[in-house]
Amino acid sequence: MKVKTKASILRASFTAFFAALICIGCFISIPMPGGVPITVQNLFAILAALILGGVQGASSVGLFLILGIIGVPVFSGVKGGWAVFVGPTGGYLWGYFIGAVAAGLIVGTPHTFEKKFSIKMWIRIIIASLVGFALIYAPGIPWFIHYMSENGKPTTLQAAIAMTVTPFIPGDVIKFVLSIPLAAVLRPIAARYLYPNDEEELSEIMEDIKKRKELHDKIVNKLSGKKEDSPENPPESTTENAAENPAKDQGK
Repeated sequence: MKVKTKASILRASFTAFFAALICIGCFISIPMPGGVPITVQNLFAILAALILGGVQGASSVGLFLILGIIGVPVFSGVKGGWAVFVGPTGGYLWGYFIGAVAAGLIVGTPHTFEKKFSIKMWIRIIIASLVGFALIYAPGIPWFIHYMSENGKPTTLQAAIAMTVTPFIPGDVIKFVLSIPLAAVLRPIAARYLYPNDEEELSEIMEDIKKRKELHDKIVNKLSGKKEDSPENPPESTTENAAENPAKDQGK
C-alpha cells in the first residue's frame, strides 16, 4: 500500500513538474536570424508526453492550460486569461493538448526495461514526436481563419499558413530533432521513479506465461494419448492380430 502511495505521489510530482516546465517556457525566447524567435513551450509539451506517456503527459499540458485560462500569465508572451485561450492563436494552445495525447499514446508509458538505444523505441519516439508537433497546427490553422473571419478580416488558408506556420517551421524542426534523444535518454530515468516494480512484474508475467504453456502442453499430450488409445484408433498389434485370425480360421 505504501509503495503504491509513494508511486502515486511521484507520478503527480512529475506531472506537476512538467506543467511548471511548460509554464516557465513562456519566459524563454531564443533569437533567430530570420527574426522569428524560438519558443520552447511546445517542445516541453511534447517532451512531457514522450517521457511520461499519454495520460500523464496530457495531464501536464492540461494543468498548464487550466492555469493560463484562469489568468496566470503562462501563455506565450507572458499572457493569460480566457481571451488569450480563444484569441487568434488560441487554437495552437488546444493543439498542445491534442499533440501531447497523440504523442504519448504512440510512444506509450515508460518502462525500466526499455533500452536507451533500442531501434524500435527510437522509431516510436520519432513517429510520436513528429505526429505531436504536426497536430499542434491541426486546430490552430482553422481556428485562426475562423477568428479572423469573425472579426472582419477574412483570411485565406495560404495567408494563415504564411502568418502562423511558415515562420515557425525552422524552430520546430530544431525542437523536433532535440526531442528525440532527450526522450530516449530520459524515459528510462523517469520510469525508475514512476514504475520501479516494472522488472519484477515482467518476470512474474513471463513466469505465468511459462506455467500456462507447460499446462497447455500437458493437456495436449494427454488428449493425444487418449485419442491414440480410443476404439476408433486401435493399436497396430490388435489390427495385425485381427488380420491374422481369418487366415488361421481358413487353415482350420
